[in-house]
Amino acid sequence: MKHIHQVSSKCSAQRGFSLFIVLTMLLLSALLAVGGARMAQLLESMAGNQREYQRAFEAAEAALLDAERDIRQLAFDATTQTYVKCSALVSSPCRKAADGRVFPDRDTGWVTAYAGEGANSCEHGICYFAGTDSVSAASGSEAYRFWTRAAYVDQYTAYGNFTGAPNAGNPALVSARYWIEVIDRPRSDEPLYRITALSTGARTGNTAGGTSVVLQMSFDPAAVRKVN
Repeated sequence: MKHIHQVSSKCSAQRGFSLFIVLTMLLLSALLAVGGARMAQLLESMAGNQREYQRAFEAAEAALLDAERDIRQLAFDATTQTYVKCSALVSSPCRKAADGRVFPDRDTGWVTAYAGEGANSCEHGICYFAGTDSVSAASGSEAYRFWTRAAYVDQYTAYGNFTGAPNAGNPALVSARYWIEVIDRPRSDEPLYRITALSTGARTGNTAGGTSVVLQMSFDPAAVRKVN
């Protein structure tokens, strides 16, 4: 009887050890499954953020081009699916005197047109900073990151507003906007334009810390005419 009891105890110990191994393996499998799911979620989120940034970047680039067309007085012609001179259209969305400041040359008094709203001002996306330090846009000047400040943040032009540019299927274009700084050039018949374009991600546009892209470039209409 004593021998039978020893065998029974040994079998029970083996079954108990096997159960422990099985439970450990189940726990490890569950941890691996949870870890795999989290990794897949992380990768999906990273891919989504990359797509979001790419769309916002492309929208900001499109806004820069739209600002160029705005300055050159070009508008989208739905019939030909191309951009043509505003004067060639019976009805165009282009800037007119009633819409605010436009883009006259020096002979028509463009400095007066821009400075009339004050030494430093923005209206309908056209900004003029009279101070020399503002032109250099150095830290501490009036023009430094002006598009983030309360006085100018809402004085932008939305993508397509004055050109009729189509959406082109990019949801980030809904938030695309630009500001055009007019920079005086005493030795030129026309000013130099500095364009700042901003676009936010379609998914995170209304969320603090969401995807946001800011691009900036200078545009010289005189140089464009020489090329043309």
